Amino acid sequence: MFIRLLSVLGMGAAVLGACSADAGAFSKTYTGGKYKTCYRKVVTPAVYRTITERVMVQPAACTQHRTPPSYGVTAREVVVKHAIQIAHTRPAVYGRVQETRMVRPARTRWTRSRCYGADYRCAVTTPAKYRTHAKRVMIKPRSAWVETRPAVKRVVQQRVMLHPGSVRQVCKPAVYRTQTRQVVVHSASVQWVPVANPAPAVAYHPARYSDAPRMSYKAPMK
Repeated sequence: MFIRLLSVLGMGAAVLGACSADAGAFSKTYTGGKYKTCYRKVVTPAVYRTITERVMVQPAACTQHRTPPSYGVTAREVVVKHAIQIAHTRPAVYGRVQETRMVRPARTRWTRSRCYGADYRCAVTTPAKYRTHAKRVMIKPRSAWVETRPAVKRVVQQRVMLHPGSVRQVCKPAVYRTQTRQVVVHSASVQWVPVANPAPAVAYHPARYSDAPRMSYKAPMK
């Protein structure tokens, strides 16, 4: 309302100025009874239009809320030394034993003898002859086996992740409001229009300031 009132007051002042300017031009037109070409000043006031538009008060914004991961301690069995296999061999064991071997077998031979006028036949047996000597023999044969040594393990405390972190995004929409404002449709213009067949000049006396009408303006109450 305030802007519209100012525009109306401006239009009134422009019209009064045009009238005073036209009066001065006509007074100069008919000086000495000669006709001259005269022009009239035409002021076209500005044309305004009220529009309603939607403007952004606050833009959309997004914030991220981060949840850090959580950790804990758990017991875990680790291998300190891996299991191994070792091949072992045991050589053969030898020793000496006494062995008796027959050198000469037993034999029997027959002999004849005469005793007191009678003939006798006797078997004479020679026993076998043996000889004892030491001999190297294998007491225990060679052997081989594989020894398996188990792995060495121990329990250690290890820090592990229990729950991974997360990121949550929260977005707020933009805030809008409706506002009304005046825009200029046509700007104010001033044109000088030629006047056809002007009337004879009349005496013109410019109005004094004291005689001019006074215009008062009272601001509206808010």
